Amino acid sequence: MHNNSLPGDYNKLNILIIRITCLCWLPVKVLGWRMFTTNRLFPTAPVFEITGRFPPAIHIALFSLSILLLFLLLISPKNKIFLAALLGAEIISCLLDQNRIQPWDYLYMFTLFIFIVNTGNQKLATIAFAFILASTYFYSGLGKLNEGFLQTIWSKMILHLFLRIPAKTAQQGWLFYGGYCAGFFELTAGLGLLFTRTRRIAAGLLILMHLFILIFLGPPGLNYNRIVWPWNMAMILYLYLIFFKNNKSDLAFKHLLSGRNVPVLICWGILPAFNLAGYWDNYLSSAMYSGKLPQMIICVKDTSKCPGLRRFCKPDYRHLCNDYSTIDLGYWALSETNVAPYPEIRVYKKIQHQLEIRYPAAGLSFNYLVEGKQQK
Repeated sequence: MHNNSLPGDYNKLNILIIRITCLCWLPVKVLGWRMFTTNRLFPTAPVFEITGRFPPAIHIALFSLSILLLFLLLISPKNKIFLAALLGAEIISCLLDQNRIQPWDYLYMFTLFIFIVNTGNQKLATIAFAFILASTYFYSGLGKLNEGFLQTIWSKMILHLFLRIPAKTAQQGWLFYGGYCAGFFELTAGLGLLFTRTRRIAAGLLILMHLFILIFLGPPGLNYNRIVWPWNMAMILYLYLIFFKNNKSDLAFKHLLSGRNVPVLICWGILPAFNLAGYWDNYLSSAMYSGKLPQMIICVKDTSKCPGLRRFCKPDYRHLCNDYSTIDLGYWALSETNVAPYPEIRVYKKIQHQLEIRYPAAGLSFNYLVEGKQQK
């Protein structure tokens, strides 16, 4: 029989991880409350047709329950009922709207999962969690090795907007292609977390990376996408606790090959590799800020027929809409809810269907951009 409360450092470590998760999840819920309810213009994208029929009160109830459970877990982090209830509430909420399946939400839900299934083996829970961290960085770095990352994230956002390097200079030579180093750095550091000799160095470098991201996206930099700030803080604390404070402990990842943690190995070790061929979702493959996420541009022929959307309209600077007003779906989502849309074409199609029903006289048309290229 396993002891449900093993003594020692692992028990204390995992309690800290649960509390950090809850503490950093709460501000995300508050900042993105519109995305987690239906008090918004931005359409929902239910997984199943039947989940799209649930009334707004169900969305609010699930959101309120999640907030309550996060507070309760801060007080009682080992309570398995609270952990399971929160995981259940989050899964149901995501079934009602796929836009809620954000990278941090996916990681946090798996954090709940591993501490639920490993209550009798705290060391195995730590091993599974460490593997999730290593996978996150490896696949995130791998996803950045593309031209889209160089163009949109590296050249435009980091070099030009943040470091104030002239746009033409940022698009040329070694400075431009040096952006590939960011991807190689992250995936190499992710691999380094798997090995005892390199674990501490890799964790230290990744902590520095997160500090850079907080400056880059925070008030000193672009002051953009506030919803990811708490997640970056959480990752810094995770790295310190798992790979610095716990550095001398053996993290035998071979234990993931059997038992209750097989889903962790499959969902974080194997399935993200299929994203490279387009067979697994971007956000489930740690592909945030990869520069390859599909976009949806809405052309609005008559803005008078959709007055609520006017504040999200912009001129047709991409020349996709015959000079009609345009709405970038990502801009709309971030402006109204503080949360980006779930970047998959099937989700965009669901949103398109709802907008066509809601604004039939506005003359809406829709363009999909995949790695900067138009796709029908």
